[in-house]
Amino acid sequence: MSLTIRTCGPDDLPAVLDLMAQLGEAAHAQAAPAMETMQAVFKDMERLPDIYLNLVGIAEGQVVAFISVIFYKTLFHRGGTALINELIVDRAFRRAGFGQALVHRARQEALARGLDELEVGTETHNRPARQFYRKCGFDEEYVLLGMEFA
Repeated sequence: MSLTIRTCGPDDLPAVLDLMAQLGEAAHAQAAPAMETMQAVFKDMERLPDIYLNLVGIAEGQVVAFISVIFYKTLFHRGGTALINELIVDRAFRRAGFGQALVHRARQEALARGLDELEVGTETHNRPARQFYRKCGFDEEYVLLGMEFA
């Protein structure tokens, strides 16, 4: 089974919303956002392509994977940083290399933009995600602390 990766478009959002529900389950987080909220955020992201990249993975004619990457500058890293903000592969299509393909594509994009690094964060209790990212070449270099707002 092969995967085609392309830029996410507005018509992909219903499938992405379904994937967000699976991401929420894996992260033991709140429910996926309402479609209207997701559409508004997506529209804002589309206006800033230098900062946001949203890709979907297509297999068997359907959206089965999604990755969202943020590109930002820092004073410490001259080129800047790419951050994988969200990555999810539909549970029926996991372990087929699709997640790795999306991470590889994010890495290629970061290199093409001249960035210094690619980062990702996940919950400390999410062992499968941590193992996956190590398999993709990530090291646990530091701790990312979070402050959730109600």
